[in-house]
Parts: sequence; C-alpha cells; structure tokens
Amino acid sequence: MPAASENLTSDAVFEFIIDQVKADPKRAKSIGGVFLYNITKNGKQAKQWTMDLKNAKVYEGKPEGKPNTTLTISDEDFMLMSEGKLNPQTAFMKGKLKITGNIMMAQKLAPLLKANAKL
Repeated sequence: MPAASENLTSDAVFEFIIDQVKADPKRAKSIGGVFLYNITKNGKQAKQWTMDLKNAKVYEGKPEGKPNTTLTISDEDFMLMSEGKLNPQTAFMKGKLKITGNIMMAQKLAPLLKANAKL
C-alpha cells in the first residue's frame, strides 16, 4: 500500500482545521502565510498537508508555490501537540519538530492548533 493513501491519526486534526478555516476564513487569513506539513510515520514521510492561510485553504498535498514555513513532525508527535500534551517549543528543541523557512510565522499557528485541539 503506498504511503500517500495511509490513514494517519493526524488526518482527523487536519480535517477539523479545514472545517475551522471554512467556518472563519478571516481568522485564517489574519495569520497569513503558507505552511507545508510533512507528517512522518516510522521515520519516513507519510503525508503532506498544506495550510494556505493567505487564501484560507487547507488541503492534502504540496502547496502551489513555495511555502513560507515547512514543518516536519511525526504523526504521533503532531497528535500530542494538537492535544496540548507536547509543547511546540519543547518538540522543536528536542528535534521532534523540524522547521525550515520563516520560523517566526510558525509561532502564529499555535492559537489555531490549540483551538482545534478539542476533538
């Protein structure tokens, strides 16, 4: 089975984020920026999600242009972070969360993810 079709625990969080962005596109656009999430499973990239908050769109796959920020995190750690059990700064310091591009922009995501943690 190809990795791209694998169902990940984090898919539910991204589906919830999609609903939140559709419900309040102004809030998403206030964050701005394009974020690419590389979700890994067993050390290998399993899925990519794009949060295009300039255009209030969230979808599976790569962004159309170059992302402002790319975040790489395991499916398990992403779930812990979205549940508030793993602090993003701690994850970054321990190497569980890798960020390239505009790291300051990534900090703007915290309120959006925290609001979505109530699954």
